[in-house]
This record gives sequence, C-alpha cells and structure tokens, in this order.
Amino acid sequence: MLLNIAMIKWALVVYFLVAPGVWMTAEELSYDGWHRMYFDTQEICEQYEDRFNETPSVRIKGVCEMHHSDIVK
Repeated sequence: MLLNIAMIKWALVVYFLVAPGVWMTAEELSYDGWHRMYFDTQEICEQYEDRFNETPSVRIKGVCEMHHSDIVK
C-alpha cells in the first residue's frame, strides 16, 4: 500500500535583483551553488536568514519560505 504524505519544510531561498523591482530565485537564474537550503523549523530557517542578510545588499537577499513536499511511502 502506498501512502502519500505531505511534509512541510522551511527553505532559505536566495533572490537576486535582476531589474528594478524584479527579483528572481537562484534556481530560476540557474546559478550554480545557490540552491535553496531546507530546514525542519521556521525558527532555524530564520536564524540562517538573519545570518545571510547580515551584510546589507540591495541586489541579493535570503528569504525563508514554507515548502510542501509529497513523500510516497
């Protein structure tokens, strides 16, 4: 019997400013080595988000986002 289980993870997603008011993810831009990192809790993700954004930048930012994934068991 297969069970489809929805899991919720938190992901730190890196965005780049590509034009005035236009942000795109590293994945959308196919930037190697900049893929999202997954965390079990929002709190842990936000700690990494804070560290990532410690150095101010107007063209790059890290954002924690809820990510749903389906696992078949």
